[in-house]
Amino acid sequence: MLGPVMFWLIVIVLMIWCGHVTARFAAARGRSRRAWFLWGALLFPLFPAQCFILGLLPEK
Repeated sequence: MLGPVMFWLIVIVLMIWCGHVTARFAAARGRSRRAWFLWGALLFPLFPAQCFILGLLPEK
């Protein structure tokens, strides 16, 4: 019982961390923090690709 709870806790923490980092990078590029936080949290297994995509987008 403790194993699955710890697994999901780690997954949720990783989702929040990846969303936060992606949102900070997006804000530096002039993008919406809230929208990129959601994208970063939902697509956290693709975290390096998100930063690569943000790097390719032109600054606003």
